[in-house]
Amino acid sequence: MAITITKAEIKRKCMIPISDTTYDSDIDALIAEMQPGIEYTIADAYLNDAGNSRLQALLKLGMLEIMSGEFIQQLFRKAGASESLKIGSLTVGARPQYGAKLIEQGQSRLRPFRKAVDDLADVTQIASTTEDMDRIFTSDNMRIW
Repeated sequence: MAITITKAEIKRKCMIPISDTTYDSDIDALIAEMQPGIEYTIADAYLNDAGNSRLQALLKLGMLEIMSGEFIQQLFRKAGASESLKIGSLTVGARPQYGAKLIEQGQSRLRPFRKAVDDLADVTQIASTTEDMDRIFTSDNMRIW
């Protein structure tokens, strides 16, 4: 891996004190899981350009934002983490959109440096759907099975 993302950097981005070791193994697992996949989507010409420190810093920031956003989303999915209290226009509780927005921001930073095949991955559509159709079972239909 050309770019190094550390546990301390993710903690800083997620506003977790460095001394808090509660999530260390979760963060290590997240880095090991996500970093190779994110790096794979970046074109080798950019990823291997170690001489361009500004480019490497930008790539690292994008990767850090994606991983930190995912970690925040994981924290939000824990039981009790998504509870909030709303009184008028004041809301007290978790901000679930923060992690998703951080992921989106990181993806936007990395988009210009992605491999050419990424153009196809950005356009996802469902060709057909049976959502509004009722399933009808007849003896003729069952013969095909």
